[in-house]
Amino acid sequence: MTSSESPEFDHLLHCVPDVGSAVAAYAAAGLPGHTNPAYLGFQNGAWRLDVRYVEILGIVDRAVFAGSPYGKAMTPMMPFVDELLAAGGGALNFAIDVTDICATADRLRSDGHEVELVTFAREGSPVSFREAFIADAPRWAPFFISYTPDRQVILDTYRGGGGNRGDHDLAGFVIETPDPAASAAWLSRLTGVPAAEPTVVPLPGAHVHFTSGPADRITTLLLSEGTPPSADISGLALRPR
Repeated sequence: MTSSESPEFDHLLHCVPDVGSAVAAYAAAGLPGHTNPAYLGFQNGAWRLDVRYVEILGIVDRAVFAGSPYGKAMTPMMPFVDELLAAGGGALNFAIDVTDICATADRLRSDGHEVELVTFAREGSPVSFREAFIADAPRWAPFFISYTPDRQVILDTYRGGGGNRGDHDLAGFVIETPDPAASAAWLSRLTGVPAAEPTVVPLPGAHVHFTSGPADRITTLLLSEGTPPSADISGLALRPR
């Protein structure tokens, strides 16, 4: 990855059976969130820190969702989504913001990856975004995203200039894999962010920690500042860093 791509953590997706209940559980743990109305067969909410956020999402009408742009883009992920929802929820994957999504997609393809580039634009909205999904990747793997206008402009202009993270910040998250060192090396190559330790990739905005285990998924949010809680919400653990 070239330095001009400027990779930074954007958001993490937490799939839950009931968005309202999960958002309330986040708030009870000291992570204030909001819930959006259902749209195109799915509903989401978020714990928004700043330009970064944890998206809390669920499917409310599977048939409508399947035919929507979001459902079509998520088709390859749906077996994992269904597995998570059947287990009561869990983290799906995460997004990395880059300055030029086309340049990122071109680089990934030149490195031998199969990449799908998708544009999302809601009619009448001044905001759009493009996402690059990697087909040949672990199920926890990130996708890449670019916004129009820039995400800081979106935050300042359309979302009141900031988030409402409460007393805590997101320091990073934990991915449990059978081979943590190999997974960290793979993510480091994919993003161009050098590993700080054999099992830690210090992605700006949220460091990615790998630990050994069979789950092969994101298991834990690592929190900092204040006195972070220890809690479990719909298959995702919250722990102090």
